[in-house]
Amino acid sequence: MDIKTLLANLHEEVSCSVCMVTFTEPKQLPCLHSFCLHCLAGIQRNSGRHDVITCPECRRESQVPGGNLKDLPTNFRINSLLDVLAIRDCNSTGVKCGNCDKRRVESFYCFQCCSFWCDECITLHNLLRANKDHRVLALNDFEDQDIEDVLKRPAFCPRPGHEKKELEFFCKKCEQAICNSCVATTHDGHVKILLEEAANEKKLQILSETESRKANVQRMRNKISKLDETCDKIQTQVAKVKRSSQQFAESMIAIIEAKKQEIFSEADHEAQPYLERLRIQRIEIENKVKMVETAVGISETLLERSTNAELAQFDDSQNTTLLKGVDDEREEVDCNLEHLTFIFEENKALKTKAIHEGIGSLRAFLSKTRADKATAEGKGLTEAIVGIQAKFVLTTRNAEGRQCHDERDRVTVEIKNQQGHDCATEVRVQDIKDGSYKVGYFSKETGRCKAEVKLNEEHVAGSPFPVRVKPRQFRPVLSFGQRGSSAGMLKPWGVAVNERDEIVVTEQGNNRVQVFSSDGTYLRSFGREGNKQGEFNYPRGITIHETNNIIVVDSGNHRVQLFSEQGEYLSQFGGKGNLDHQLSNPLGVSVDNKGNIIVADTGNKSIKIFSPDGHYLSKFGDEGSFTSPTHCVQYEKYLIVSDQSEHCIKVFDRNGNFLYKFGNEGEGDGEFNDPCCLSVNKAGHLMVCDAWNHRVQVFELSGKFVTKFGSEGEKKGEFNLPVSTAVLSDVSAVLSIKIWGNFSAASSLRTWGNFPPLLRILRSSPPFHHSVIPPFRCPSGFRPPNLDPPTELSENIILNVLVEIDNTLRFSASSNKCDRIGAKWLFFFTLIEECCGDPNLRRGVQIRCDTGFKGALSGEMSKKHLVEGSDRSNICFNLICNFHINRKCLVIAEVLGEFQGTRFDQL
Repeated sequence: MDIKTLLANLHEEVSCSVCMVTFTEPKQLPCLHSFCLHCLAGIQRNSGRHDVITCPECRRESQVPGGNLKDLPTNFRINSLLDVLAIRDCNSTGVKCGNCDKRRVESFYCFQCCSFWCDECITLHNLLRANKDHRVLALNDFEDQDIEDVLKRPAFCPRPGHEKKELEFFCKKCEQAICNSCVATTHDGHVKILLEEAANEKKLQILSETESRKANVQRMRNKISKLDETCDKIQTQVAKVKRSSQQFAESMIAIIEAKKQEIFSEADHEAQPYLERLRIQRIEIENKVKMVETAVGISETLLERSTNAELAQFDDSQNTTLLKGVDDEREEVDCNLEHLTFIFEENKALKTKAIHEGIGSLRAFLSKTRADKATAEGKGLTEAIVGIQAKFVLTTRNAEGRQCHDERDRVTVEIKNQQGHDCATEVRVQDIKDGSYKVGYFSKETGRCKAEVKLNEEHVAGSPFPVRVKPRQFRPVLSFGQRGSSAGMLKPWGVAVNERDEIVVTEQGNNRVQVFSSDGTYLRSFGREGNKQGEFNYPRGITIHETNNIIVVDSGNHRVQLFSEQGEYLSQFGGKGNLDHQLSNPLGVSVDNKGNIIVADTGNKSIKIFSPDGHYLSKFGDEGSFTSPTHCVQYEKYLIVSDQSEHCIKVFDRNGNFLYKFGNEGEGDGEFNDPCCLSVNKAGHLMVCDAWNHRVQVFELSGKFVTKFGSEGEKKGEFNLPVSTAVLSDVSAVLSIKIWGNFSAASSLRTWGNFPPLLRILRSSPPFHHSVIPPFRCPSGFRPPNLDPPTELSENIILNVLVEIDNTLRFSASSNKCDRIGAKWLFFFTLIEECCGDPNLRRGVQIRCDTGFKGALSGEMSKKHLVEGSDRSNICFNLICNFHINRKCLVIAEVLGEFQGTRFDQL
């Protein structure tokens, strides 16, 4: 122990454990414990025995030499420590002089006399010739080395008269340390050796005994450790049981709380119309009360200020008019609402079940299997690929190493990265009931991780296993569908997958929903064009509820419809408008982990959440959070939204509070060009349909880019504006939908109906200059074969086209897409111009084309021109909405659709 530590703990070192104060005359028992002489005397007195004393510390009995406690050896180390204490505390308590017994602060210490001297007596001490070589030091001048010298002072003989004699020998007969005087007197004739030799012999003996005792102590400690490990294991398991029950209880409470909020919302929703009626009635009655009070005030003033003659001549007709409000007591109160009753019906069955069955059960058992004998084998223990299921098999065995099954066993698997965080999703353990378990998991990050495999909370042999996780390489597996209206042919927008891996596709071009098997085989379809129940007007987003019901966004009808798994109409909610429960041009839809329906209400620039039966619950995005929200998915504690016009992904918490966003417009990794629908794969990665970049990008939830797949083209694995994705249970397959078969459209082209084949011709014929696009003419009497009867181009379609293309133009002013978009604009209006006989409409279209896009088609479009062109779209829109667009428009679209590989100058 160093000096500083010793001084810090000095009071503990010099305090008697019996009287709890500083030692006085410290005596040492054979067990090496020391106590004050007067404390030992009290213990001896109480025991009634004079020849034996019991140690207060270890309860060991020791013989008292001659029955006199004073003959016990003095603890010289404690005496030295007492001197050190006196030196340390001299400034506050002073020190007793060894000569005059006076207590003084200004004192000295003699290292040879081993005593304190006051400032008066030290002079006398120094005058003595015998003390000439003594070392004397003022107490205030003591340093750490001086303290060490005090502790190293020699031991002196305790016999009377020998107090100044240093102990130099050891009597082997008496087993005592003696001074030089004792050698010639009391111990004459006894065998004696030097004190140092005796000390060395005793050291060896003590060391031997100490090592033996250490070994014995270690054996006992090992047993204690085993007991502690068993205790810790039991306590750990108990703590885990408590945590698990706590987490389960909290999840149940959260579910109950959510259900409570649903009832609250339903109650508010039901009460709102009645409260509104009462509010209106109240306002009407308050207005009447004000009118009556005004009339009464005028009448009272008239009575106070008019003379008798004036009152007598007052016209009765004036009086009737003045007091009309007073006499009119026909205020109607909605008396029916006085008896309106709201009642909450308890789910008594649920309450009874919870009371009698509880929230779970506890199992404690002695298993036949041993974790250290269990073996794990399989590729998933050494390597894995992000997003693809890794597998291995665990075999449990008994103490003899034989394969053994205990149905009470609990197998747990955790995949952790080097930081100790979970780095896998959907870890599943399947009990084969023969002592083997099939284990599968999905890694969500590359690099090195470890697989911790435990049996009944203990690591199996070899656990944790080092696993190397490689990135996933996406490759095309299957492609099916072609453009058309027959069964199995597609004009798609959204896609979803049910629990049987059936692929469900919305077709905005055919106003229906088709269902395919996972290999692309047509199974069934439902829906047709219209606005009645089960009919569609541009169906867009689609998702599958946990009940297997199919949820479809009927965008053109501004609603969401629910169907059974077989396509039977169930219900709907929404309706055009900007109220909370209404929708405007909704696009994407998804289901959260509570079963609630999340709708991207694009026209109202918000995300709305509805209960499974369609009751409005909440929304977010009212304060300019979005420009064009397209799709929202919930994963863990996040709500993730694609904002198409802002070319980014925005992340919110479950309450709709904005957290962060990532991405911006561009073509690089992590950049977007009209991001559309979202999905989360088995690895917990976000997959984004990057429409105008013709690819799907994969991200971590933090926004970190992971990988991408797809490029522009018509071959397998290539895309033309992918809009929607879904993940099959066989995660080796990721399904990506491309609108209108291999052409596809997104963003500004979503609403073009039958026009994409024409635009495809434009896209295949760069550069897009005004001079190379001739007027369009439909060959007289020409009718292509096998085409559905054309329908009229509705005002709603024109509205969607104008609004969405204008949005695209605004956000493309600084990009190299101006030529391409401008050309498509020009084609659209030229087509309308050719198909419409009204000169005013043609004139409006011409204004639009000449002023807004002539610069775009020459590659010189400026932001100012774009804004001017966008403003002029209002002229064109008004003209289009006021005149009938005859069906020649769609005829031309179908005709030119047959020339998909033909240049315009060849038509």
